[in-house]
Amino acid sequence: MISLKSLLKLNGKGSSKTGDNGNGNGSGFGYGFDDSSNGKIKLNTDLLKCDLFCHITYLSALATSDLSRSQIFEYASQLNFTSSVYLRKVHFLAKKLNYDYSEACRMVGETIKEPEPKALLLRMAGAMASGENEAEFLKREAEVMGSTYGEEYEAHVESLKKWTDAFTALIISASLVVVITVVSILIFPMAPSFVATLTFLMLISTLLGCWVMYRAAPKEIKTHNLPHTSKAQELAKKVLKYVSVPLLVLSIPILFLMNAGLGWSLIVIAIIIAPPGILIWWDDRRIDKYDMDIAGFLRSLGGITKVIGTTVTEGISRLDFGSLSSLKKPVSRMNNALKFGIRPELCWQKLVCESGSEQVNRSVRIFWDGIAVGGDAGAVGNQASMFAMKIALLRGKRKMVSSGFFYLVATMHVTMAILLVGIYQIMLNFSTAMQKMQTTGMQGMDAMTSLPTFSFFSNGAASLGMLYMMSTAMLLMLTAVNPAAIKVVEGGHNYKYFYLASVMMLITGLAMVCIPGMVKGMFGNLTIVQ
Repeated sequence: MISLKSLLKLNGKGSSKTGDNGNGNGSGFGYGFDDSSNGKIKLNTDLLKCDLFCHITYLSALATSDLSRSQIFEYASQLNFTSSVYLRKVHFLAKKLNYDYSEACRMVGETIKEPEPKALLLRMAGAMASGENEAEFLKREAEVMGSTYGEEYEAHVESLKKWTDAFTALIISASLVVVITVVSILIFPMAPSFVATLTFLMLISTLLGCWVMYRAAPKEIKTHNLPHTSKAQELAKKVLKYVSVPLLVLSIPILFLMNAGLGWSLIVIAIIIAPPGILIWWDDRRIDKYDMDIAGFLRSLGGITKVIGTTVTEGISRLDFGSLSSLKKPVSRMNNALKFGIRPELCWQKLVCESGSEQVNRSVRIFWDGIAVGGDAGAVGNQASMFAMKIALLRGKRKMVSSGFFYLVATMHVTMAILLVGIYQIMLNFSTAMQKMQTTGMQGMDAMTSLPTFSFFSNGAASLGMLYMMSTAMLLMLTAVNPAAIKVVEGGHNYKYFYLASVMMLITGLAMVCIPGMVKGMFGNLTIVQ
């Protein structure tokens, strides 16, 4: 005999979607942007609260129409959100096992371990059982969920701000360790194993700091994963696949055969991987503007549509396009397409795809699906606008932390590159000068050989090699970890790492190429001793 818990687990892993009308999206309305055609949704607790906030807002928009509970839960359970797992279980109990929806919400809520969806489903069960108006209940829950999510997001941002300061302190500590190690080596010879262990601990501490920032940063999805996306994102993927990767594969052996050196190699690699990263960096700035302006657009469109009592298509033509800011051109293109008689859902789909933004995707999904099922245009527009504005304002607070962190890390990386390369080059020039003085038998060399520091310079290749390995390993690790730290703090598309890595590689490469000549010019007369 199969238990109810087993049935719920089986339904959560179902491989087919309900309500498919033959158009491939399974919803019977809307534009069908979700890529969850296989019906499998993995529970990601990091994204649960954000998805739950969007899901409740979506339910409140659908509830303004005359849809039945069965239809509302069916449509909402088909979204590709983490929280869809719970709504699918509720819909499964009510549709297949003939439970009342209030009882189904209570039963599913009692089996959930996560506190937010558990409390929500239990409140929803009580509201349904008492006969409370569902539209008002869901609207109130959406506002509460938005406030709760906002408070938690801001707490994550405050924690992230503190950890960015801690990461900066780690970088400074690493530079101090290098200086102290060099001074210690000059005073007393150290075993290579001790220096290697010290270097390893510095690398581990830096990696640990980056990982802690990743855990402290708010988890969200900024760019959508639809089949078609913005032009910049598609171009970045093509440039990476057909230009950067082939050039990288060809350049590495060529640089090795030419004995170009680590500095020039890093500069060449930085130039190769920079284009896709720059495209995504530019696209990320554009998405920020879209995310901020989409709320005003949906709110105005919903209000105009309700006031004039007409369709959304007619409402778009009545808008003042000059007030849409960054959305002026895409909305104008959509309006022209609608005038040519193209299906509205396709026009909205193109707008969302070209935006490249997950927030635009979700906000438009709330608005268009709510309107498509006959919901109140003004209420639906306000709900979609509320969700979009809340997320945009929270991301603005995160950007205040990330923008300053980028310049701080870049400045620290320049300092560390000059320090690490400069120390090694100074020691190398001193060692070369003292070896020349020793071979020429200059006056005073007998007294200098009794100094403790002379053993470092006389040892030559062994001591300098140990110092070179330590400084190079630390510098390469910072070149790889610093871009990851900035990417973690900023969020966004993963290709942004290529842009940040190219900046750090360029700094490191220029330091390795330019600093030796500068040090040699400063200490070129060390061999002249009176």
